[in-house]
Amino acid sequence: MDTGSMSFQVCIPNEDVGNEVNKGEFIRRNADPVWLHENEMWEYIDLNDDLEEEQ
Repeated sequence: MDTGSMSFQVCIPNEDVGNEVNKGEFIRRNADPVWLHENEMWEYIDLNDDLEEEQ
């Protein structure tokens, strides 16, 4: 068997960062409004930020 052309997947566990940021807070800080809309998470979209950018 020729191993030169084979690829292997390795599972690397994520480091546990503790409870510094919960999932909801992480989403609020990092998610794009388009992604939030596509995933039906409208409650996280901040309309005030969008209005300020247009003015």
